[in-house]
This record gives sequence, C-alpha cells and structure tokens, in this order.
Amino acid sequence: MQTRYRAAATALLLTATAGLAATGGAAQASGTHHTSDRAAKSLTVTITSSGKGVKLSDSRIRPGNTTFKVVRGKHGGGLLQVLRLRKGYSLANAFGDFAAAFPDSGPPDVAAVRRIDKNVVFYGGMEAVKGSNSKWAVNIDHRGRYLVANLDKNTLTTLKVKGKHQRRSMPSADGKLNVAPGNVWKPGKHNAHKGWMNTTNRAAEPHFVDMEHVKKGTTLKDIQDFFADPQHNPPPFAKDGASADTGVISPGHTFRWKFSVPKGRYFSACFWPSKVDGTPHAFMGMLDVFNLH
Repeated sequence: MQTRYRAAATALLLTATAGLAATGGAAQASGTHHTSDRAAKSLTVTITSSGKGVKLSDSRIRPGNTTFKVVRGKHGGGLLQVLRLRKGYSLANAFGDFAAAFPDSGPPDVAAVRRIDKNVVFYGGMEAVKGSNSKWAVNIDHRGRYLVANLDKNTLTTLKVKGKHQRRSMPSADGKLNVAPGNVWKPGKHNAHKGWMNTTNRAAEPHFVDMEHVKKGTTLKDIQDFFADPQHNPPPFAKDGASADTGVISPGHTFRWKFSVPKGRYFSACFWPSKVDGTPHAFMGMLDVFNLH
C-alpha cells in the first residue's frame, strides 16, 4: 500500500507540470453537470480506469453524499482514490511530501507525514476489479477542486464541486468497521459478509481498511504475535486469500464501501504511517479480529 502513495506523488507531479491536459493519458474528464439546486434522491459518479487514464461520468457536481462506481476499462485496473488539497497547500507541496513520506527505501519522513495528514483530505477509494464494479459512498462536503487518482497507474483527473450542499441519500449499511480515537478498530457485532460496510474515522489520523480472511478460531493475540515477529509467509492463520480493502479516509469522515467475501473470521489492519514516528499503524497495534455472518 505504501508504494501506491508514492505513485500518487508522481501523479500529482504530472498534474502540476501538465496542467491536467488530457495528453498521453494523464487525465480525462467528461459528462453531465449535476449542479441543480433541487434535492436529489442519490448521485452516482462512474470512474472508468483504462489505459488512456481516468474518466468521470460527471466532472462537475454539487456538494453532498455521492456514490462512486469504479469500472475497469481496457488495460485498466488500480486503486482509485478521491482526495482534496487544503487551501495554501500546492500540488508541488504534495508531491514533495508524498515522496518523503513513502520513500523507496528507509523510514518515512515524519514531518512529511504530518503535513499530508494536515493538508490532504481523503475521501476513500476502491480497486478497479476485473469483472465487477467497486463502489463507495461519501459526503463530498466542500466546494472546490478534487483529485481522482489511480494510485497504481499514475493517472488522474479532477472533479469540480460547486454550489450549495445538496441533500442526497447514501446506501444503507449492512455492517460497520469504524475507527475510534487512539487508532482503535470498532467492528460491529453482527456484520454481514457482503453488502455495504460503514467506516467512520473518529481518530486523529487518516486510515484505510485491509480486511483478510483467517482460519476459524484465530485470536487477536495470534495476529499481534505475527506482526511482532512476522517470520511465516503466508501467516499460519491465513485462510484462502479472500480479502477486501479500501482507499484512505480522513478524520471526521464517513464512507460506505461495497464488499462481498465468504462468511468466516477476518482481521482488519491499517498500514498508514503514524504521525508520531512513521510506524505503520498495524505494527503499533491497530489490529482486530471479528466474524462476518
């Protein structure tokens, strides 16, 4: 996952130098403009990932709850992430900080991690998976320019958000995997194994979800012991490779993401670097195990 965010730095540099011109597959934008003052039942923006770049079905919308649907086109794939840069934090600033926070080798620059946490607002993301559509829903809460980046392909485009906040619905949740203050997972007691998962970040740092299928009876101590001394590959508690993961969500934000995995036991982890010392959150104990019914 860390390499993806270094790729994002490259994508941001492309934006700064190319001015988002749709040349060489750097970016594409098209579609209708949902800027009406009227309330809407819902709004879905389709993100198509292809070898030509990132294309949006709607390039201008009003603020409000928005569902993003990721489609894998020809030569597509990758993790699609929606983000916004705060005022005064330039693309050049973001490029430098991502490169320092996610280096090819060596520890992350903690000061750069802190600047990213403070100045980049993450609105979630999902993989462009072959043969299926990935979806998530989030409140696009501010007017301005958003970036929709493919973190694996180094391509991106912009989403312009204008006007007053529009009242729109979000999908109903079938489970919850929230984050509490102190970077602690809070899974629901009766989560479904498919549907829509609610993830609210009530902590003070960005987080993403890495959810992996494990053997029946696996305990939190089993997971903690492995992360303290990861000598086995695959881990002794690994099941069948079934998993689900998301893009990054910033503090104070809620997003709901669509998933479908087998019933059973799962663990969740987050590998975003800590703003304290740069250690990935999972290695600081941000782990939990739970059942999906």
